[in-house]
Amino acid sequence: MSYITRADEALRETEKMLRGLVSEAVNAGDYAAVVQLASWARSVAEIVRTLPTSASTGDDRAAASSKPPAKVTPSILRGSRGGKKSLKDEYPRFYRQDDRLVRVAWSKREKKEYEHKAPHVVLRSLAAAMLEKGAGGRVFSTEEVLPIYDDEGTLIPSYQAYVGIALLKQTGLLDQHGRQGYSVPQPKELEKAVDAVWRNLPEGEKTRR
Repeated sequence: MSYITRADEALRETEKMLRGLVSEAVNAGDYAAVVQLASWARSVAEIVRTLPTSASTGDDRAAASSKPPAKVTPSILRGSRGGKKSLKDEYPRFYRQDDRLVRVAWSKREKKEYEHKAPHVVLRSLAAAMLEKGAGGRVFSTEEVLPIYDDEGTLIPSYQAYVGIALLKQTGLLDQHGRQGYSVPQPKELEKAVDAVWRNLPEGEKTRR
């Protein structure tokens, strides 16, 4: 068995173990741990997806692949810029500013950062809509979930909803199934976990009044 094959198996087993720990943390009510463990599991999954397809076919083919696995930073916050990282590793980043969720992304066209902001309520509204459409582990599309509304019945713009969806995906609270749509892996704990995600986001500079 080649070293690449052994590493592939080790990574897959690590992801499986991390997913199991996520379930344990949920059952224990340790939602801060849920956020971090789910992030690590997704990071390991990203590494597995970058492995050469020859990983399970032997030493010769594995050695023929000259493209090393991409480095993925296992942190949902990605606040530190230390070390060499690709743009994929660095973005998106999330933080909270007052009562708003902020998503920082990179514009390939403009070659600079840009931000999208959404009110905190977008996370609660998304959680409620996804629990309804994703009952019983059902895979649903964004078209089924949107539009969503705030507590006063005001329409939340779709771009703001996508800020919340991006955060839920990054923290492992929402699983994407290619073009088929999304599913909620831990529906019973989603609302509490969403609150935990919000509390654990880094705080940006407060808006001057």
